[in-house]
Amino acid sequence: MQKKLIAIDIDATLVNDDKQIMPKTKEELIKLSQKGQQIVLCSGRAITGLKPYLDELELWGKAGQYAIAFNGGNIYDLENSESVDATYLTREQTIEIDELAHRLNVNGEIVTSRSNSYIVNGKLSVYADIDRRDSRLNFHETDNYNFLEHENVQKYLWTDHPDVISKEIEQIPAEFFENYQIVRSSPIFLEFLPKTVSKGNAVLHLAHKLEIDPQDIIVFGDEENDLPMFNIAGTAVAMKNARDEIRKSADLISVADNNHDGVGLTLAKLFDDKIQ
Repeated sequence: MQKKLIAIDIDATLVNDDKQIMPKTKEELIKLSQKGQQIVLCSGRAITGLKPYLDELELWGKAGQYAIAFNGGNIYDLENSESVDATYLTREQTIEIDELAHRLNVNGEIVTSRSNSYIVNGKLSVYADIDRRDSRLNFHETDNYNFLEHENVQKYLWTDHPDVISKEIEQIPAEFFENYQIVRSSPIFLEFLPKTVSKGNAVLHLAHKLEIDPQDIIVFGDEENDLPMFNIAGTAVAMKNARDEIRKSADLISVADNNHDGVGLTLAKLFDDKIQ
């Protein structure tokens, strides 16, 4: 069987609404990995938020296995849990984005490669709590940017009510879209990343490293931040629970939604059909 790179988003894709991997999905991914297929979790989460699932899928600590965190901002070698490729926001960029959030009165946080979350002169957001829980981030409140001297910033994250984000996106100056990758990863999150960072670029970089042709990439996703993966993959699968505009960009729709083993059942069908 031709070797494939199977890149899978986590939230609302790999896991159900209770943040658990469904039985068939777990079974199918472990089986495919044991047969030599490259299973790559690809998420906006920090690597600390990927680790429980990588453990469950028997990928953490295994030679030749990789994961992509921070929406493509960092690729990790799972044998030693070390970063092998990363791109960060500069100090000046981080401050510029944070000052924009303050001007627009949007809740935001600065997320670093060491799984730290910083709020500068802001208030604790209930939505930020969701990201800190899922990514297992360490939270810090501060009144200055001194921490940037010893931290690598992966992204700036708006964490607010969906209506607030939808409204304030319209107020972001055009130059921000020119200078940064700005992508909505969920209704309550808007991410500001270095311009070259995306899930698609990271998956393509990893495929090149592993000498896997882009046509042999299969990706699964449900949100806007997954679309760059759709654009570079031989087979792009949108989850059945994804929004219509996401599903329209895919080659296939998953057999079931994320609460009913959508990833596992779809992979079983693809490989039973001897996809080449």
